[in-house]
Amino acid sequence: MPDRRHLLLLGGGHAHVEVLRQFGQRPLPGWRVSLLTREEMSPYSGMLPGVIAGLYQPAQALIDMPALTARCGVELLLDRCTGIDAQARLVRRAGGAAVAWDLLSIDTGATPDTSRTPGAAEHALPLKPIDALLPRMESITAAARPGQHIVVVGGGAAGFEVACALAVRLPASVTLVAGASGLLAGFPARLRRRAARALAGHGVALSEGRNVARIAPGEAHLEGGPMLPASAIIWATGAAAAPWLAETGLARDPRGFLRVDSCLRAEGHSTIFAAGDVASLPEPLPKAGVFAVRQGPVLAANLRAVAMGETPQPYVPQRDYLRLLSLADGRALGTRNGLVFGGRWVWWLKDRIDRRFMARYQH
Repeated sequence: MPDRRHLLLLGGGHAHVEVLRQFGQRPLPGWRVSLLTREEMSPYSGMLPGVIAGLYQPAQALIDMPALTARCGVELLLDRCTGIDAQARLVRRAGGAAVAWDLLSIDTGATPDTSRTPGAAEHALPLKPIDALLPRMESITAAARPGQHIVVVGGGAAGFEVACALAVRLPASVTLVAGASGLLAGFPARLRRRAARALAGHGVALSEGRNVARIAPGEAHLEGGPMLPASAIIWATGAAAAPWLAETGLARDPRGFLRVDSCLRAEGHSTIFAAGDVASLPEPLPKAGVFAVRQGPVLAANLRAVAMGETPQPYVPQRDYLRLLSLADGRALGTRNGLVFGGRWVWWLKDRIDRRFMARYQH
């Protein structure tokens, strides 16, 4: 009997957990499936602020990858990817021999960009990878005292939610540095105003108009000279691509992310797919988890189609999408189609959506 062909899933991101679920429900005839990921517990980013705020236990926001892959009949390789040889169809890894594949899918995510700010990589705590963040966040929480200062850098949704969570959870003071673009750039003006009022209600100091120029031990220096003392600095700025992607020979966009076509295929490669934050479509999308979640079913269908010699179908992003922001106190803000809303019912909606997503993969 000939060896089965090999589908390798690289990374345990939001799109790949759906691929695992679908292939577990309906196995791919003539193929074996493996997952290579460095994370034994894959975190769901949508619940991270709730974990920091103490609204969830960490286990509620984590997907047990050994359990999920076992249920789905998929081989799990716990290791870190160090490179891809697209011509030889090999994925190199840190702790073992290279893995050969016939069909490859990449969903390794992104990390906050610390490269453009001196000292950020050495002295700030990036939000991702989340498995490295949570233990250090527990240390920050345990050590927090009145009179201490915590600085969150990044005025997007992640920075806003984390600042709210820290302010609610800790006795220390919190400052959110939203930078030159300001708080929640790209969100409706009415929501931005409500978000600013929510920060003020939590006692969070909001700094807008100045980017962070450099980070030193215990200090965040803003452009123009002001210095913010900080017992901890949380880095939640725009996403950056993994450095090893530069050595793959795969086409990348100006920010270093993998260029894919509308069917999520890597540009110029019919047997390589990519989804989530690591992928850059012809019309770039925000680096938001909602897109990775929506790409999951399309990616699963297209991997199955190519494996069976059929034609993949395009992924069509939603024109607008529901955006929900936790205030960490049992309330949330939301927006869709230009409408802005908030209150306890919005937190209930967000909590229900997040729990329903996790239930697909935890049980």
